[in-house]
Amino acid sequence: MKTLPAVDVVIVGGGWTGLLMAKELGCNGALSIVVLERGGSPKAEQYVAGMDELDFAIRGHLMQDLSQETVTLRHTSSDRAVPMRQYGSFLPGTGVGGAGEHWGGQCNRFTPDCFEILSRTIDRYGAKRLPEGHSIQDWGVTYDELEPYYTKAELMLGVSGKAGNIRGKKIEGGDPFEGWRSGEYPTPPLKLNAYPRMFQSAAKALGYHPFPVAACTTSEAYTNTDDISRPGCMYCGFCVFYGCMVSAKAQPTNTLLPVIKNYKNVSIRAGAAVRRIIHQPKQRGRRARGIVYTDVRSGEEVFQPAELVFLASFTINNNRLLFLSKIGEPYDLASGRGNLGRNLTHQVLFEAVRLFFDKPLNSFMGSGGSGVRMNDLNGDVLDHTDLPFLRGGGLMCQSMGNSPISSFGNVPDSRKRWGSEWKKDAIYYYDRTG
Repeated sequence: MKTLPAVDVVIVGGGWTGLLMAKELGCNGALSIVVLERGGSPKAEQYVAGMDELDFAIRGHLMQDLSQETVTLRHTSSDRAVPMRQYGSFLPGTGVGGAGEHWGGQCNRFTPDCFEILSRTIDRYGAKRLPEGHSIQDWGVTYDELEPYYTKAELMLGVSGKAGNIRGKKIEGGDPFEGWRSGEYPTPPLKLNAYPRMFQSAAKALGYHPFPVAACTTSEAYTNTDDISRPGCMYCGFCVFYGCMVSAKAQPTNTLLPVIKNYKNVSIRAGAAVRRIIHQPKQRGRRARGIVYTDVRSGEEVFQPAELVFLASFTINNNRLLFLSKIGEPYDLASGRGNLGRNLTHQVLFEAVRLFFDKPLNSFMGSGGSGVRMNDLNGDVLDHTDLPFLRGGGLMCQSMGNSPISSFGNVPDSRKRWGSEWKKDAIYYYDRTG
């Protein structure tokens, strides 16, 4: 095994978390920092030349290759673990920028009650309303404490949107149920195509409070707090699963990397597949001493000593690396002991209804964060005293840009699902489906 000279900090993962950590720690030049990234280094010109839906959206060009490296899955403890071969909600990226390159760019804040969800739920409904064996907890930090950091992040990202609550004052057109904000969004809301505009009008007519989705895609030219300039969105539709061809969508490579490149004390090492964390035994304080990784190009195993180790890869890979390194006590479902891997979860999005229209919607235009949302039924906005459930969710209508392959084939239930009639209907309803 090859041993490299020691550094102060090693960061595993070159996505949003890893590059932001490198940017913040590296700004004063006092620390030597290495960022280890499993994949390669994408270039912006590749996005301009290669908006291939089959390659990016269907085959996951910017995502972890499950045929090369994956995780196993089982639904119960008695099942045999099998490898995950298709993506669902988890979409881990690969390469410098990580999942932050192919994300859609939606950038909502958590509402204040989310941070104190246990105590607020008990105060309002009583402890008996919670299910036995629940794992609900307060975060240990409040929205008020985090708000300045939300604002700082939004200014860096150039988030587009419309505020609904500025320092306690409700603002027309925004979300009246959101937590207070220090100020308006850095850029105005993104444009909408026909479908979300219809949703917006219908929701208002029913007395609800629709508002534009907050997005990390700039609606107009914007220069952020690090003096990084990005243009406004072109609404080309190549957003989710793709890197932005004009850099309107905030990505680690167009927002953080230009700053980090000026730091002589930070190096980004692509093609470094981290295998385990080297640490002292428990008797000696259980301190991390560095990282072992495989050089993807040569196949050589390398030890990178470091005083500080940060795990900043996709959440599921952070957990996997801790398992492989034998750090932490794995969660045991039967006994309830252990925290490693416990409560590992993700956002849940699902199609509530599919609608068909007589007129075209121009749905091929849009961006990953363009749309309208309403929070009248989200979280604890709705009084659940006389309802058989707690909490809720946001309703959203998006104009993400429907691509011809992945969005093709939707027809009403009354129509045939195969043959020439299906083909004719599928073509007709391609731009008439919401």
